[in-house]
Amino acid sequence: MHEQIISLIEAAVRLQDQLLETPIDVSSGENSPLFGSDGQIDSLTLVSLIVDIESRIRSEFEVEVRLADTSDLPESATPFATIGSMSKYVLDRLRTEMSTETPIC
Repeated sequence: MHEQIISLIEAAVRLQDQLLETPIDVSSGENSPLFGSDGQIDSLTLVSLIVDIESRIRSEFEVEVRLADTSDLPESATPFATIGSMSKYVLDRLRTEMSTETPIC
């Protein structure tokens, strides 16, 4: 499932590239910076990326996942720093939602 989430994130990033002057560099794979001090995207692009990923998860897995709820994370951590950290965060949220079996109505 990890590779499936990475592909889903990369597809969402490529969609954002169409809206940006400079494409997001993903040449470092999972270590590619996205958001934060080393990040390539601003907060508005991050929100758009999160919405797109949530939509893709809903379509592909038929599960409703809220990625913008970071209330349970320490202030010093951002799950959106790199493609790898985002994929781990998405996978954790997805597994939690799938284990509760909350279908989309």
